[in-house]
Amino acid sequence: MVKVRKILFLILFSFFVGAYFTKSGYKNVTQIMPEVTRAPIQTQTSASEKIVFTKGGYKYELTPLYDYVISALIVSRMNYGWFSAVKVNKIFPVDLCLLWGSNVSSGLYRNKSINFSQDGRWYYVRWYGDIKFNFEEAANNHLIIKEKGLLRKVKNLSRGDQVKIKGMLVNVRAANLGESDILNPESLTWNSSTTRSDSGAGACEIIYVRDVEVLKKANPLSHYLYTLSYYGLLILIAWSIIDFFAKPI
Repeated sequence: MVKVRKILFLILFSFFVGAYFTKSGYKNVTQIMPEVTRAPIQTQTSASEKIVFTKGGYKYELTPLYDYVISALIVSRMNYGWFSAVKVNKIFPVDLCLLWGSNVSSGLYRNKSINFSQDGRWYYVRWYGDIKFNFEEAANNHLIIKEKGLLRKVKNLSRGDQVKIKGMLVNVRAANLGESDILNPESLTWNSSTTRSDSGAGACEIIYVRDVEVLKKANPLSHYLYTLSYYGLLILIAWSIIDFFAKPI
């Protein structure tokens, strides 16, 4: 029985490692949904009242600017909510670097010479050679998420997923309800970009998320194998522990 468990462990662990490194491979994405080739839709909002709520030790006041719908390909994602001492990360847990339009329809993102990354609420794109990257069809998006269901959905997104996000572009004011420090100042002000042609500081869209739809999941087989092997390893470890303590001393 021990030998069987060892063989199962090696098989499941191999699937787990292989799936982990392939499930978020956006360069493997070849089938592009039509919505992703179109520009984001930004329209005048009918929301006139500010959105006020308290979460994570801050009182937030969101000023609606525009209704906003973006369909795009995720080429990078950053979760700032993991083990963070910064309180506002509870309401801004995830940033998504999104591409659309010609950056996607041309297959440019699949070029081996181009890569995307995120850090410190910025996104970075690097390449070498002759690449015609359109900065007006790419953006880093700060997502404000209040609902737990939406948060779970967003946290399950991976690079390579094609998504449609509906919400509002907002300006944010936040007041600290507790003690302030270097990571958590007395007040914060974040203003959203309202154009795709800007760059640098202040060029990110701040989206108060109302809905998230996965238009097409990337690498579904890798995701399936990852989930299967993950839970298989947990069951195998539990089985081994139970078997160990069940043996007579």
